[in-house]
Amino acid sequence: MMSQELALLKKIKLLIGKKLNTLFVGEYHSAFKGHGLEFQNVREYQYGDDIKNIDWNVSARLNHLYIKEYIEERELSIVLMIDLSNSLTFGSQKTKKNVMMEVVTLLLYLAQMNNDRVSVLLFSEIAEKYLIPQKGRKFILKVLDEILKYQPQKKGTSLYEGVSFLQKVLKKRSVIFILSDFLDKKENFLLKLRLLSKKHDLIPIQISDPLEKKTSFFGLTEFLDLETGKTFLSDSLPEKGAFPFLQEFNTIYLNTDEPIDKPLLKFFEKRNKTKIV
Repeated sequence: MMSQELALLKKIKLLIGKKLNTLFVGEYHSAFKGHGLEFQNVREYQYGDDIKNIDWNVSARLNHLYIKEYIEERELSIVLMIDLSNSLTFGSQKTKKNVMMEVVTLLLYLAQMNNDRVSVLLFSEIAEKYLIPQKGRKFILKVLDEILKYQPQKKGTSLYEGVSFLQKVLKKRSVIFILSDFLDKKENFLLKLRLLSKKHDLIPIQISDPLEKKTSFFGLTEFLDLETGKTFLSDSLPEKGAFPFLQEFNTIYLNTDEPIDKPLLKFFEKRNKTKIV
């Protein structure tokens, strides 16, 4: 029963070890703050309190000034925007999709520990499937099952389409993780990402393979484009640059030949130090 999903959860727990319930959960909890306030109680007014928080009804009844106290709403709205294009099947040691699944599993687990609601968008050239916000362990297994078994209708990548879909369905401020290699040939999505980041907390997670950055060739070599299925000749890998646009955002960079725990934990710690909201 959902053996693959349970195996992924077990692998994440083994990978992170004790850090999962100490460092990771603590850093995650601190890194992402709630975006609202919930009334808790009233107390007597003290010098320096904001007069906007005076509860005039209680103050009138008790003939003394009282202040409303609030607590931060801890429940967050987490969104996982997951690239299912064919380029994620590439990997020199393990595939980019394998790494992505580890990250998704970890983020789902952390969200569950923090009692956050999670929604999921699977995308390729189109918005393939959307799972509405839910929480709990059963939902974690459901999400992992969907990703592992889902057969995308398209093979290519369109960040533009994925972001456009989220702009339509998201009603409240959310923390959005975009998991992709960002190999989008159209490259028409930057403005969309900028607009999304103004309204939401946007965190791109780029997954790369060492061969995409370091490999060199002597003479013409035949390549296969995994997204189109077409072959082409070249004396070098297609020039993709260093993805400079990702530097505009709070991007997490992952490689298929490295464990995911250190970059993710480093991101949470840095976020806490700089107090990004």
